[in-house]
Amino acid sequence: MDAAEVTDHKPVSIWNKLNPLWWLVGDDGWNVPDVNNGAPYLPEVTNIWLRRFYWFICRNPLMNFVGYVLGVEDKNYWVYGSDQVLRTTGRDCTPQAFGFRWAVLDPGVSFGAIAVTLIAAALAWFIHPAFAVVLPISLFKAAGLLPFVNYWNGSLEFYLGWRPASGGFGTKIIFTEST
Repeated sequence: MDAAEVTDHKPVSIWNKLNPLWWLVGDDGWNVPDVNNGAPYLPEVTNIWLRRFYWFICRNPLMNFVGYVLGVEDKNYWVYGSDQVLRTTGRDCTPQAFGFRWAVLDPGVSFGAIAVTLIAAALAWFIHPAFAVVLPISLFKAAGLLPFVNYWNGSLEFYLGWRPASGGFGTKIIFTEST
């Protein structure tokens, strides 16, 4: 088992978290990176609006929402889990780690998430059951223990949960050619 502390996160205003327009963009506003994961990102696309469409709508919808509203990218926390715990997938490890890996983020109890949980539960009970859709994530955030699981076997890469290094919530599934 491995443990690491993430201490470089900066707080985000509650007003940003409540702003649906802010949910759409990333930390750098509407800027699209030239390099993503070490490779040039769409070098053949020169139209800035098309690049923004690909980056913010197709590839990273609701970037700040999954990072700061669902996730904990604005909080410092401890991470406990498999070796090289801050690596998102086994493919990122050196050497590659095949099979399942896991992590648990411990950002502490979130009173904001407790409030959201109570409001969502009341709305689901009194107004419409559809409001219960936010309960699973808000319950995890309220408890302060956020799970993450990933799998890599050389051709299938999968993860679900709060990413250890960033704290953002996400899911991914990719089929690649066997290496």
